[in-house]
Amino acid sequence: MSAASPPSQAVPNGSVPALNVPHDERGIYQTLREIRAREIKKPPRNSLFSFLFNISPIRSAILYILLVYLETLRYFHWLYVTWETFFLRTWDGIVEALKDLIRRTPESEESQGTYVSDWLAYALFAFGGTVVLPFVLVLCLVARFPPLTGIYYAWSAFFGGNHGLINSSNPNLFKSLTVEQADAGKDALADPLEPPTDAVRHFNFDIAKLLLQIASVVYEHSNDAIRNAAFGGVDSFRRDFTFLESPGDATIRRFCRQFDIEYQPISGTGPVEFGDWLSDLDATMVSCADYIPNFRRVHKGFKERVFPDKGLRPAERQDQRPYNTISMSVKALVAHLSARHAGQQINVWFTGHSLMRCATATLIYSRMLMKPEEVGENGILRDAYLFAAPIVADPQSVIAFNEKIFEQGAPKRTMWRITSNDDFVATGLPEFGDHLPISDIESLHTDRKNNLFFSHFGIEIVLYDHPHSSSVPDHRLTPKHTVVIDSAFTQAEIRFCRPAAPPSRKDHRSLPQYVLCLSLEADISLTDRPTPPINRSPSAAPIAHYWDQLDRITLGTCDRTID
Repeated sequence: MSAASPPSQAVPNGSVPALNVPHDERGIYQTLREIRAREIKKPPRNSLFSFLFNISPIRSAILYILLVYLETLRYFHWLYVTWETFFLRTWDGIVEALKDLIRRTPESEESQGTYVSDWLAYALFAFGGTVVLPFVLVLCLVARFPPLTGIYYAWSAFFGGNHGLINSSNPNLFKSLTVEQADAGKDALADPLEPPTDAVRHFNFDIAKLLLQIASVVYEHSNDAIRNAAFGGVDSFRRDFTFLESPGDATIRRFCRQFDIEYQPISGTGPVEFGDWLSDLDATMVSCADYIPNFRRVHKGFKERVFPDKGLRPAERQDQRPYNTISMSVKALVAHLSARHAGQQINVWFTGHSLMRCATATLIYSRMLMKPEEVGENGILRDAYLFAAPIVADPQSVIAFNEKIFEQGAPKRTMWRITSNDDFVATGLPEFGDHLPISDIESLHTDRKNNLFFSHFGIEIVLYDHPHSSSVPDHRLTPKHTVVIDSAFTQAEIRFCRPAAPPSRKDHRSLPQYVLCLSLEADISLTDRPTPPINRSPSAAPIAHYWDQLDRITLGTCDRTID
């Protein structure tokens, strides 16, 4: 049976179109790739361009020239929007300050200081981005220069484990997870939801290990092949979808075969993607209430990567928003797996590493938490394991998230924010919103668009070496919970497994329940007994740092610390 294409009719703002899902294996693969392909816009081109593009050396040159042109154009557009906003804010601040001077009330005197601090915060980001981004642009373009990429991959084949830039710092990374550890993680992923009987939250070591490996392997995918499809002569891509492939996908396939993961990730970005840097530094607070119920403001760059409004015509917005791609893919897989396994419910999990991947994972998880129907009829939203997650939204949005995920009588779900004191992304960005007393959240001076008043989501767990216990800082916005680190292995067995070794083979245990693992931007990964959803981000502390730190932690109850 052929795959059913997602309908393209208009639906309400932020909604996800309905989808008819085939239940045969070939059909679901076709459907997933069709969903992903709908997000890609192909510019018009003439026959001469198509002819030249099919000549390999000319194709490489054309793609690089287009890349230089488009990335430079994006930088100047960022400059225009940023400084236009800066001058508009300056004018608005002057007008409001003059009004307050005329009123001469105690409240107006305090608000003058608020306008100044908000203006200074935005000025800091505007000036900082203007200075830093030109250097980042040059570095990204140099790193993408075709002869240099060829030299890098030749070096990586001998010294970097044949991995991409992110994972080359630890060539043995994908040999460090044993099949026994992967099986323990799968078993834990298949466990049913805990009943809301107490305030204890369980952080599963085995799940964290497996999901961090999946968050690592998706870095191997490159978007160069998709750029080729967008600008080149690939009219037949809806038949074979080879345009989604990249050289690093061979590593992903090996990883999936090794651990019996059925649906491999098909998308990813890395540190030389200039668009990620632009999004990271587009730190204005903008409304997200149309997309995530009860939320107020979120980081503009992260919001536009999940729920973009710019660059899309109204008729395109429903099919070509990344969130819709992900939600439709999750629903398709949940329906397919549930039908394949006699209507069993499918656990849906999230993971990610560092800036963009964790930020977008946070927004997508929040949307599915608020609108559980978008996980699928038989889908169960479970935990998120986010490594080095950044600040994402204002305090009001974090409070709305906490009220939903920790509401009375709700099943236990947790967004875990795993951090290390050595990681700037996790601990060094402005997070004044985390430390505001809840009683002040609704006041004039905290309900504002100040770039310094962002907040984190989830329960933070700071990893420390054995024999010291990991800690859970007390943030003002997050309810207090006792956190216990669990594992199917003993402390001695975890310590024994620390040296990297090729995984051994053994008979795999069957799972009592089915799970789905998802990664952002429509990255789907599954085991042969449905496995969880996953998400990701660009890096500050390498993934190898978190992988090594996980092997050093102490099992048992975490300490509580005053943040």
